[in-house]
Amino acid sequence: MARSPACWLIGCLLVSALGMVPPPKDVRMNSVNFKNILRWESPAFARGNLTFTAQYLSYRGFQNVCKNTAWTECDFSSLSKYGDHTLRVRAEFANEHSDWVNITFCPVDDTIIGPPGMQIEVIADSLHMRLLAPQIENEPETWTMKNFYNSLAYNVQYWKNGTDEKFRVTPQYDFEVLRSLEPWTTYCVQVQGFLLDRNKTGEWSEPVCERTMDDDALQPRAQCEECGLSLQTISRPFYYTKVM
Repeated sequence: MARSPACWLIGCLLVSALGMVPPPKDVRMNSVNFKNILRWESPAFARGNLTFTAQYLSYRGFQNVCKNTAWTECDFSSLSKYGDHTLRVRAEFANEHSDWVNITFCPVDDTIIGPPGMQIEVIADSLHMRLLAPQIENEPETWTMKNFYNSLAYNVQYWKNGTDEKFRVTPQYDFEVLRSLEPWTTYCVQVQGFLLDRNKTGEWSEPVCERTMDDDALQPRAQCEECGLSLQTISRPFYYTKVM
């Protein structure tokens, strides 16, 4: 038999009077480069401040990672990179608690590939780039995303500063040379990691903008006869490296 509106209202008032704790809202995993942060929103609760407990399921049952914390996030970066993990979180007040909210998470499938690093050398009218796989925290060694994704490759896009037309190249290796650019012109470059075998692209790096020169800048002998520089000094190529 269907419940009448009056019965439904009485039930709601009874739940409110008993002070049942509502569960966390908008529970989600934010994972970049295997930095796995479970986040949620605190529900409205008039009786006081809530705390939270977050757990993961192991072969020994559910294990606490964050217990009775006032924060609305919990770091699960120590989870194995492989396999599906069941995570759950609940809200608590005094000796009462809400129902658990469960989610499933597989790091190697679900983590986001963060922006790669990039080193740039300016040599005449060319930009020489070395591309660096994103690093992973909480590992015993300096591991990168390439330790877990052998197929990690890069997209590079570049453009003249102040223009909208962009050009894209896909290097076969971890380096690329953008040749025959316009001399004395500022170019901006971004790089993005991607996994072709998983049809998965990562985040673009912030643009790095550098100004090209020309070949004459590498051999300025005629222009520097009166500048007092030694031939050894003026014959060396000009370049510098920027690390992101």
